[in-house]
Amino acid sequence: MQGGPAPTVAAAPVSDAAATPGRFNHPGLLLDEADFTRIRDCIKAGEQPWSGWWTTLCASSATDLNGKPSARSAVYRSDRSVYAMYRDIQRAYCCALRWKISQDDRYADLAVATLDAWSAELKRVWTRPDGSTAPEDWTGFLIAGIQGHQWANVGELMRTYSKWAPDAIARFQNMLLTVFAGLSSGWLTETRTKGQHLGSFANWDLAALCGTFAIGVFCDRADLYQQAIDYYKANNLGDFRTAFGNGAAAHSVYFMHPGYFGQWQESGRDQGHATLGMSLCGALCEMAWKQGDDLYGFDNNRFLAGAEYVAKSNLLDATGKPYVMPFARQWSSLGVFTAANNQSYQNMRGCWEPLYNHYVNRMGIDAPNVTKIVAKTEQNYWSGNSDDMVFGTLTHRLPPYAGAMKAPGGLSAAGTGGRVVLSWWGSVGAASYRIKRSTVADGSFSDLGVVAAGDVLTFTDTPASGVWFYRVEATGAASQGTVASASLRVAVPGEMQLSMGLDDGSGAAAAGWSFVGDGTRQRVAGTLGQGAAWGAGRLSGKAVAFDGQQAYLQLPAGLFGQLSDFTAGMWVYANSLHWDSCLFFSGTDNIAYMRIVPQAVGGHLRFGIAAASFDDEQFVDAGIALPTGRWTHVAVTLQGNTAKLYVDGQVAGSSDQILLSPRQVGDGLSLLGRDAVHPSFNGRIQDFRVYSRALSDSEIAALAT
Repeated sequence: MQGGPAPTVAAAPVSDAAATPGRFNHPGLLLDEADFTRIRDCIKAGEQPWSGWWTTLCASSATDLNGKPSARSAVYRSDRSVYAMYRDIQRAYCCALRWKISQDDRYADLAVATLDAWSAELKRVWTRPDGSTAPEDWTGFLIAGIQGHQWANVGELMRTYSKWAPDAIARFQNMLLTVFAGLSSGWLTETRTKGQHLGSFANWDLAALCGTFAIGVFCDRADLYQQAIDYYKANNLGDFRTAFGNGAAAHSVYFMHPGYFGQWQESGRDQGHATLGMSLCGALCEMAWKQGDDLYGFDNNRFLAGAEYVAKSNLLDATGKPYVMPFARQWSSLGVFTAANNQSYQNMRGCWEPLYNHYVNRMGIDAPNVTKIVAKTEQNYWSGNSDDMVFGTLTHRLPPYAGAMKAPGGLSAAGTGGRVVLSWWGSVGAASYRIKRSTVADGSFSDLGVVAAGDVLTFTDTPASGVWFYRVEATGAASQGTVASASLRVAVPGEMQLSMGLDDGSGAAAAGWSFVGDGTRQRVAGTLGQGAAWGAGRLSGKAVAFDGQQAYLQLPAGLFGQLSDFTAGMWVYANSLHWDSCLFFSGTDNIAYMRIVPQAVGGHLRFGIAAASFDDEQFVDAGIALPTGRWTHVAVTLQGNTAKLYVDGQVAGSSDQILLSPRQVGDGLSLLGRDAVHPSFNGRIQDFRVYSRALSDSEIAALAT
């Protein structure tokens, strides 16, 4: 772990929530009964690669029936005693696989004997024994998460063995809950409530997520299961003070380059850790899929965007050199990363089979870089460092996608400086994509260009001002023909997104108009909370008043998540200023956000935007603090990398070093009057407006009259 106060060694308490009979599919973690039926049928038919890998498994020393478990009461990294547990987990898993496929009870007996031996002995996992002088690096949390989920996966397979006694199963469940789950669940809880681990890399969270999730399923603990799901999705459950670490989907894929090319949070570190993220997040997504929760597809296949980026970082170009990867500078606890570190390219971690088989073979989505790297890593069936599940090709390989070619998916447009940058997901079987544009949603479309299949799918158009409709058409072999995406409406250079007068004058809501994707407007309302009230307006009527303590106005959801260029403006009256109170805040949490601060560090009015905590903030200062005792118009615009901050219609500060945009930081939480952490603004706000373009200096001046 890097950065932040050191967590306590003691395991965090686990909820006393009762088991929920019937809540889960069993067996239902990485593998279920349908998987084993498929594997057995393929082996019986002599099909490859299953038959070859079955032969390799049967010849492996891991399934030697003379093997004996090496259970211990405590295991630590510092003295390498944890390796005894590593070996026994992999042996037990391999024996479980051999039993499930062959139905030979001898392997089931050895797997169960291993589980029983460890559940009878193990009381602690950690980095070092008490009193040891070895360095404390807190990697005991990683053991709890990674090996906790691996043990649970073995147990989940063996729970179908009729000779594994119920009391032995209960003892194994108790070991997982008391030795492993307390640490994994506690890591996630402490991150959300205290922010202790926010400086750690994505793999720390992902290990804890895997452990919490898998143990939740095996132990029928719906609370643990849901904790992992909510954390990965950055679901704050209505508590906007909640923060999420870098394992949450919104943070693990730090930056979305055009074509859904998702910069992974550890890509600037090294490829060993970046590919570990693929292993852990892939396991989490596959386990959730088996339980009916689609984390693979969450947030428009956000994990696939990161996987394509990491895969390409470990491939070589046509000249035999590592690819030069696009990279947005990124703060980390090791310093600011400025480039993808693929010096350790061609990392052979065997983690790609679940990803490849879900997106490509199961869903029919083209994933060219993942497809290339899975062929290079198939031979890496073992895990010398015990981070990864083994024999992934045998267990996860699916027959090639045989359905009809799917329409290009997830078509979106980033508007910046009059340019329209399109991105979409490709289709298995497509050879090329034809980009089309029209003036009406279902009218006659004209061709703009063709993009070949095979890598990042993006196209940039520079149309005249107006409203346009885009469509992407996939072309496959003659037998497949063509299939088109739905039409996407884009206003160039942009249009109003939200208008809220904030002058209603009574009640607990403030009404306004939101302009939705099809160009129509709908009535929306913001909610006054924690002491927000109505005060005197600028010219007449009322304005929303904030008390400088906890008051806020919660804005409607979904306002900023698709914006690149934008404008936000409002009238504000400050009674007094408090350091780091907020006029406006929007983002995923207090790690990824944008905000307007009346008085930031240095005493200046500031617009800031960040995707990896306050240390990552890119900002523009006005040079002065927000004036007090009078109404002031404040606005911010972003066009490309240039942000401008305005006070009373005049440019008060600018920066051309802003790489982030609203679409990069999310909008799960949008507030006026405060942020997720600090006391609220002390004053009033009126006439809040948002546009999907950067207004000109003269347009901002007009708003300020």
